[in-house]
Amino acid sequence: MRSALYETANMLLKLKETNPSAGSGNAVNNFARFVTMLIIFVLVLLLTYYTTRFVAGTKKGSMSSGNMELLESLPLGAGKYLQLLRIGSRYVVVAVTKEHVELITELSSDEYIKSTAAEGGSFKEILLNRMKGGIGALKGENDKEGSDE
Repeated sequence: MRSALYETANMLLKLKETNPSAGSGNAVNNFARFVTMLIIFVLVLLLTYYTTRFVAGTKKGSMSSGNMELLESLPLGAGKYLQLLRIGSRYVVVAVTKEHVELITELSSDEYIKSTAAEGGSFKEILLNRMKGGIGALKGENDKEGSDE
């Protein structure tokens, strides 16, 4: 076995001596390798993107079934959430922790206000709509909400 390895190593050395560019590679081969690796990288990124979208879509689909739907979830801390659920025609707010789920309140359908994101607006559209009047407009809205006018 040792002699077979020795003969193979000798053959590779002879090949390298007869064709010096075979071992080091030339510019065309290096460029082709670069382009190939770049294409593979882009394909992996695209595959990751579409896989993430698929998984998110199936998870969202599993969050609603017939008469029950998770409408909103607000993280309050490590493992603590405030969630708004639609159960039939009722809307309930529950506090969820790792060990416990507690009913906070029940909302009437009049009290439930759909968020802008639920109406189909993208994050970019929502942000642009909120920023149309500038940062001062956002501060002004908050001031008006707290006043007695």
